[in-house]
Order: sequence, then structure tokens, then C-alpha cells
Amino acid sequence: MSTNRMRSECKSYISDCKIEENNGFLKYVCHQDEGGLTTQYKCLYSDESYSFDYNSSKFYGNACSNDPYFYQACAKRLGGQITNNKTLCQYYLCSYGVFSQSLLLPSQLHLLGNECEIDCKNTDINKEECNEKITLPTGKLVQPSEICNDVCDDPHCEDEATCNGYQYGMYCMWDKKLRYIPLRWICNNYPDCNDGEDEKDCTLTSSTETSCKQYDTKHIVPVHNYTRCLPIKKDSYHVFCELDDVVSYQTNCSDPAKVAFKCEINGYQSSVSKYLICFDDSISVCDDHIDSSCYSTKNCKIHKHLLCDKNFDCDDNSDERHPICSSTTIDTCKRRVGVGNELPIPISWLKDGIWDCVDGIDETVDWPKCGVEKTLRYKSSIEEKCENVFLCRTSSPGYKLITNLCDGLENCGNENKICSVSSRSQTLVTTVSTSNKGLRKTLSYCLKGLGSLEFLLDTCDNEQFKYPYGHVFGADVETSVILPHNKQPCDYMFGEQYLYTSCTGRCKEASCPLRNIPRYEVCPNQLPGRIGTIVNNEYLVFLTKSFSTLYTNRYFVCDNKIQCIDLSKVCDLEYDCADGSDEVQCTNHFRCISSGKLLPKTKKCDGHIDCVDLSDECSGQCSESILEGDFLKGLSCLVGLLAVIANLVIIGKSLRTIKQCKTSVAMINRFLIIMIARGDFLIGCYIFIIAIYDAIIFKNVYCQKEISWITSFECSAIGVLSTIGSQISLFSMAGLSLVRLYGIWNSMRIPGEVTKIVILKIATAILFLIIASATIAVIPLTDIFEDFFANGVKFSDELKLFLGAPDKATVTGVIQAYYGRTKDTTLKWKILIEMVRDMFSHDFDYTDLTEKVDKLNFYGNDGVCLFKYFVQNQDPQRLFVWSTLSLNFICFVFISISYLVIGILSRRSSKSLANPQNNQQIAKRNNRINQRIAIVITTDFLCWVPFIVICVLHSFEVIDATPWYSFFSMLILPMNSVINPFLYDDVVSNAMKAPLRTLTTRISNSVVLQNVRRRLISAPAEEIELDRGTIDVENSDSPIQRDTKL
Repeated sequence: MSTNRMRSECKSYISDCKIEENNGFLKYVCHQDEGGLTTQYKCLYSDESYSFDYNSSKFYGNACSNDPYFYQACAKRLGGQITNNKTLCQYYLCSYGVFSQSLLLPSQLHLLGNECEIDCKNTDINKEECNEKITLPTGKLVQPSEICNDVCDDPHCEDEATCNGYQYGMYCMWDKKLRYIPLRWICNNYPDCNDGEDEKDCTLTSSTETSCKQYDTKHIVPVHNYTRCLPIKKDSYHVFCELDDVVSYQTNCSDPAKVAFKCEINGYQSSVSKYLICFDDSISVCDDHIDSSCYSTKNCKIHKHLLCDKNFDCDDNSDERHPICSSTTIDTCKRRVGVGNELPIPISWLKDGIWDCVDGIDETVDWPKCGVEKTLRYKSSIEEKCENVFLCRTSSPGYKLITNLCDGLENCGNENKICSVSSRSQTLVTTVSTSNKGLRKTLSYCLKGLGSLEFLLDTCDNEQFKYPYGHVFGADVETSVILPHNKQPCDYMFGEQYLYTSCTGRCKEASCPLRNIPRYEVCPNQLPGRIGTIVNNEYLVFLTKSFSTLYTNRYFVCDNKIQCIDLSKVCDLEYDCADGSDEVQCTNHFRCISSGKLLPKTKKCDGHIDCVDLSDECSGQCSESILEGDFLKGLSCLVGLLAVIANLVIIGKSLRTIKQCKTSVAMINRFLIIMIARGDFLIGCYIFIIAIYDAIIFKNVYCQKEISWITSFECSAIGVLSTIGSQISLFSMAGLSLVRLYGIWNSMRIPGEVTKIVILKIATAILFLIIASATIAVIPLTDIFEDFFANGVKFSDELKLFLGAPDKATVTGVIQAYYGRTKDTTLKWKILIEMVRDMFSHDFDYTDLTEKVDKLNFYGNDGVCLFKYFVQNQDPQRLFVWSTLSLNFICFVFISISYLVIGILSRRSSKSLANPQNNQQIAKRNNRINQRIAIVITTDFLCWVPFIVICVLHSFEVIDATPWYSFFSMLILPMNSVINPFLYDDVVSNAMKAPLRTLTTRISNSVVLQNVRRRLISAPAEEIELDRGTIDVENSDSPIQRDTKL
């Protein structure tokens, strides 16, 4: 087709141009012939036109004037590398000729002579860096770095033709010019040299040692040294033999620099080219297949001997994070493939039938072993201690070291699922409602609902989102995002919700995580159907096609530039990028210090351990002691000390005076007072012990030891102590109320004497009271009821599968994830623990980490080890707790009513016996009785009623009272223990009167107060302001005159 004809046709088609994908890029396509070999285009930012002939790979027409980076030369057919620099797709176009109608690619310029001397009409880029380039024998110019770099930078691979003194391919004359003949043109039955030299020596002779099928002709031809060991590239000019016959020309290389290693091929020792390593999974030349033992991911493919060599061969560093790298030998060897350094041997390579070491020690040495049958494995050294392992239900190997459990690597088929259940991972909502071919995104808050439609219409806005920013040719369609009008706290959003809210400026504190432009050259091994386009006429980006005509980019580019992920996976608390860059800029998570695991911020300081290193619970922002705050700590010590001392005084005095009791009523009263004091003494001891553990034993390390503490025998014992003391005191107060009510009611009867039968009855009643209190306290700890009262279990700290003290639901979930389907029933703790033990090996006398299991008992729901008063409907112990609370409430009501009746009867009896002489004395006595009754009722009310109300509200999930345990256990519930000694006996109050009287006397006789008195006496008459008026002290008849020393 003539140039003029092409130009005229381009002009006729220019009015019909439309944007569409062509040869991998968005272009203005005007016309394409029936065979698809020639296409007419319009320039992007001008009315100029050009055409491209796919058969000859030549451009005709105009060089686009407003195309400084030569987007015009971007086409997959040309095979250029995306550079995104001065030339977007490696190539530039040189407008050459009188009419500037010939557009030449760089690879075509040498046909006109020296590339650096050609005058292009549209650019001087061909003359840049000419002084730095090297001229190949054929006149081509290349960069020095491209010579012998094991990569064919030149289409014919001439840059690799002469290396280390060896020549590959051949040079010959063609039409009076020196020409390089690539491997594929040799022996192809088509002469490419003037004298046909490339077709000589193509017949097998008796001296031929190696032969193969020629790539194009399929004829058997001899293999020469100049056709061996050149870099391989499928469907290129530098392939000599068919790929399935590659062993013939990629072995026994003459150049030692081309040799990767040696192996036996068909029983003969041979050298193997480094280009053959991991070339094709279907091709293996070595008898032991060592050449094809490769490790592959989406972004990397390397030989297995390059794994775990402390060199990052993969851009995503996955070669050094492979599971086999976690277990290697102490001894080292030189691997058959690689740089030849002494390196540790991965345990999985030992005795696997393949020599991985040059000297074969991985197969010949008798390596130390651990385990038996399914768990049989080799140790890294003789000194290594054998331990039990986690047993895999499926996959090979059939075990995983306990130290490697939950490391994120899937070795057991379902290990990650088990770990996810164990850590109570919650399913996060990361997506948003999508419509209009993905161009409309609506956050869940703004979804229209019948009840809030009118309100939401006023509070949600429509924002436009587009990435990359700027003018994207062919893809200027923006995404409409419906989201709240006001800025939102994005700490509790994830995935698309977080991304669209932050990238539209609607987050209060978070910034947009998109920072890497999706340039065309990133993520080279992903999205093979990508489509290129230009942004702002400066650089290339890639797009993907959807709904037949829509071109968009919805990918996040990781910082390593080799991995791209969907936008919904950004800020979703999962490391989807190998370098973790998809979560770096996000503010919606907390990161565990040692493992790097990401948690929602709601899981920080929530009382459940999610990080192996406890960093989610043991930080400056979380509770790190049993009692929070110096006030509570100090007051707890004071209350505990007062309760212990005061009740010890009561007990001592009562025991000394008990023999003085002459009547049965007095004896019963005295014994009940002793029991009240003993119960309150136990509560005081409980408070004091907790305060000591908090301030002295644990100090600042309680958080690290919390689980061990709340599952310990000591914590349960202290809880039993407090419960027994509380119940004994309450039951004794109720009994004392009954006895006193009986005494007042039958005040006219003569009390009985103290006899052995009376003492026996009293002892029986007291024993019953103690047994009842102890029963309530001990029932939650008995094994027979453990399925009702055990709130969790604690395994060994080394068993990473269970962090903290998981409850029954969590353990059951792990069992189901491990074993598969189980019966829909609630299993007993004993069965669950046995099933957990069966998940691990029990070989020989190795340490068994599942042997010791501590229960999180009834008293371990908080560090204060208190009776579990705060329960919810799903707690199995709720009936027991509510029964106990009901019993205590009944006792409170009975005590209150009894003392009210006692007060009323006392007042009536006093009136009937009173006479004018002793009215005042009786009134004082009644006042004292009424005051004590009021104090008893008030303290009991303040002690139990608010607490029971809080328990009810917590049970119905109106409030969460769990954080208040310390306050109630240290201050509210022990209130009676401190006050009772003053109410039920005068010994403490009398003992305090003397010190108080002495203190008052010393104050009144102090020098300071004496001086004040003298001044008042010697001062002139003055007015003293009282309330709203004033009174003259000297002249007034006021009672104030009676004591002028005031």
C-alpha cells in the first residue's frame, strides 16, 4: 500500500474515530482493514493521523506533535518494555524523510546508518547518551549494562553474542553489510548470509555428538558450541531447538560462567545451563529432577536452593519467609545450585532422596530424630530438645511444631481456620453497596430505609471519587460515593468503607491510604489482561475492562510495586500485600508488638487476650493492676485493716465475757455476735490479702500474670474466704435479729438458764450456719458442677493455639474446626479437654503441654476473686447466683423488719413503764436504740440493695458492671464488716472514747487555744454574727451569755 494512499485513507476515516482498546492500549481507532494487519489511528491531543502495519511492524503517516513521551509507539505487538520515562514504551518514533512520512523505530534506525547521526524531524532522543553507548559489530547501539547481562535486550540477542571469549550465533555478510544471525535462523532452510554459511554444517555426521529438532523446521540438526547455552526466551529469535528438546543445547556449556550445576542426565554426569533452571515446569533434564525443583508464587519463581539463603531473590521477600525456613539444621553445606556459600539445610530436605548438598551430607549422614511414625522428623542438632507437636488432620507433613502454630502459614490444611476460631476473629464488613456497574458506592449508613429515609436524605452527600487523579485518557468516569455529610470517626470502618470515606476527606483524623499510582509497569505478573492508557499526557497507567465498555482501575498498588490488590482489601486488618503496605497508613487497627497481628481497636483493652505478647491488654492504656487508682488502693488497705482489728477486738472481748452469760438469751446473743465478728474478720482478711497481692506481690506485673492469677488455687481460696465471711456475717445478723425480736416480744418471760442442752443447741445452730455458708462458697468449685461454674480453661503459655482462658464456646469452635462436624450438643469440659489433648502428639517422655490445665473458676471472673454476682442470661451459673442474691435479699428484708418491730415494741414498753422521774433516762435510751436501728437498716440497705439493683441491670444487659467489681468488692460489700463492731457491741466504741477524750483535752489545753480564750475574755463587748442577726454578748439575755469563753 502506498504512503499517499494510506494518508488519504486516514483522512477519510478520521471523522469516525472512537476510543477503544487496540493492541493492549486505549487509542483513537479510526479504521482497521479486514485482515486486521493495518490500522488507522488519530493522535490523542491533535488532529494528526497515522497507521500501523502489523506485518512489517512499521508506522506510516505523522508523528503526533503533542506526544512528548511517544505514547504513539505503545503497542504489545512491538514487545517494548514499559519504561514510563522519556519513552513510555521503550521505543520512540523517528520521522525521517523529505515528507516526514516514514516513522522508524529505534531498532530500524541502524538500517539507515549510525543511529546517532540520523536527523529525526520530530526528536533528538536518538542522539542522547550516544557517548555512553557501545556500538555492536552490526552498528546497533546499546548501553554498557546490557552487554552480557544474561538478558536479550536486543531483539536478536546480539548484546549476548560475545561473552567471556565465547561466541553465540554467527556474523556474516548480507547485501554488503555485516549481519548477526540469531540461533533461530541457523539451519532453518533459509539462507540469511550471502554465502549461505548459516545453513552449512546442518547435516548429521559420524562425528556429531549432540543433535536436536530445529525450532522452525523440526528437522534433526547437529548442535554446535555457538548454538549452546544462550538465554532462552519462548517464541523469540534466540531459540535453537524445540522446547521439549532443550536439553540438547542447554547442557555441557563451554563457558563455565553459563554453568549452574552438574547432575546426571541419562546416567551421565553433565553440566546444566543456568538458563534452564526453573525454565518450564514441564521440562526436566536431570535424572533426579533437581533442575525443576522450583518455588513459585504469583510474583516470583526461583530454584529451591535459593530459599532460606539470607538473600532476598523475590521482590516480596517470600523466598526467605517460606515455611521450610523456620526449621533448619545447625550444620551447613554448599548447595548444588546457588552461590556456593555454606548454608543451613532446611529440615524438610533431609533424607528426601535428592542430594541438595554438593557433598550429599543431607542424604548420607545419620541425622538425629524426634517423634515416631506420623510425627517422625529430624532435628536441627543433637542438642535440640524433642517436643510434642500439633497433629495435622490432612496434608503432609502430618504435624507442625507448636512454636510455629498460628504463624499465618498454612501447613496443615485448616490450621489458619483453627487459629481464627481460637482467637475469636470477628468478621468485618469491608464492602459497600455497589450499583450502576460499580460506579455508585453507598455506605451502609446511607442506605435508604423506610423509617429514616427523610432523615438520611438530609445527612448524606454525593462525593466523586477517581484514582489515579488527573485526566486519564479513555477512563474519565468518576465513582459516585454516597456517604454521611459530617466527618466521621473512621477508626471503626474497614475495607472500602474506610477507603472511600478517607479518600473523599470525610474522616476526622485518617488520611487516604492510596499513595502509589497504578503505573502500567507495576505488578508485572498480575492482571495479564490489563489495558494501558496515559494520564495527563505524561505517564502510563493500567486499567481493566468491565461491562464490555467500562475502563476503570480499582486496585491498590503495594509499596513493593510487584503486587496489586482490590480496593476492598485495603485497611481490612489483613496483610494482603507482602510488605504490609496495605495496612500501614490505616488508623483503624492496633498492631501486636511481637507478631505484627492487626486487631480492631475495639479489641484493645477488652479483657480478652488476642496478642501472644499480651500487648493488646498490657499497655499504658489498659488496666495493669487489681485495684485501679491510689485512692482505691489506699482505702482498701484502711478498710481491711479496720475490719480486721475491730472484729478481733470484738472476738477477744466476747470470748473473755462469754462465761459471764447467765441466761440462754444472753449466751445466744454473745455467740451470734462472735459469729458476726468472725465473718466480718474473714472479709477484712480478704480485703487486706487482695490489697497485699496488688501492692506488694504483683506491683506493676499483674497484667502479665492476670490469667495465672485468676485461674490459681490462691484466687479461688480467697474467693471462698470472702464468701464464707459474707454469708456467716449476714446469716448471723439475721439470727441475732430473730433472737432479739423474740426477746422483746417475750420480754415479760424469765429467760432460761445456760445448760448443756442450750449450749449444744447453740453449737448445732452455729455449725449449721457455718455449713450453709461454706456450702454456698464451695459448691462452685466442686468437680461435679464444673460444667456450670467453670468459665474457661487455661492451657500452658507455650500452647499458642489458646490464648488467655478461652470459654467453652471458643474451645468447642476449635474442636469443630479441627475435627470437622460434631454433634449439635454441649460437650462437657472433661470431653473437650481430652479432645484438645488428642490434637497434639504424646510421644515418649517429651514435655506434654496439654497435661496441666487450670480452670477459670467461679471466683476468677475478676482479679479481686469475688463471688460472681454479675451474671447474664447466657451464663449457666445464673440460677445459683440469683438464688444466693435472693436469699441475701430476704435476710436483709428480715433484718430490717425485725429491727423496726424491735424499735416499735421498745418504745411502747418504755411508755407503759415510765414515770415522771425516769422519763428523761428512758427517752435517751430509746433514742440510742432508734439510732442504732436506723444505722443497722441504713448500712444493710446501702450494702445490698444498690448492689442487687446493679446485678439486675447487668443481667438484663442494661449496663456492663464488670469494671465495677473492684469498687463493690473493696468498699461497698465490706461496709458492714467495719460498722458492725460499733453496732453490736460497745467495746470498740468505748475503747475509742478514751483516746478521743484525751485528744480533745489536749487540744483544749493547747497554747494556741488558751491565747484565743484570753483575747475573747479581754476584748470589749462586740457583736457576734449569728445567722441573719447580731447579738451583743454583754447586754443580751441570750443563752450565749452563759459561756463567755466561747
